[in-house]
Amino acid sequence: MFDFAILLARLIMGGAFIVWGVMKLRGGEAKLVPVLSAMGVPDAKALAYMVGACELIGGIGVVIGWPLTLFGVLLGLWCVVTALVAHKNDINQLLAHIALCGGFFALAAAGPGSFALFAG
Repeated sequence: MFDFAILLARLIMGGAFIVWGVMKLRGGEAKLVPVLSAMGVPDAKALAYMVGACELIGGIGVVIGWPLTLFGVLLGLWCVVTALVAHKNDINQLLAHIALCGGFFALAAAGPGSFALFAG
């Protein structure tokens, strides 16, 4: 039951990042570029695509369980940074990202489980 729960958590949390990454890489960066430009980022469009690629790769890493400790911690930190930088004025989004952070840290601590491509 434990391994199934870990698999379900990996699919749900990693799947969201895969969708967000694909959306940014397929033109969704248009919404992110003005936000990044307002923050003073020099090449906002390139950074928006980089964000999309990081989300896609991180999500795939979590879904397949490779290596979950690394990807779990990195995506957890990613959620904290995006919460504090991009969502500091929206308490609902800020709390959602902090909750995702806790979930990723819990996944990193639990490990990939036996239903992972790279099971520990």
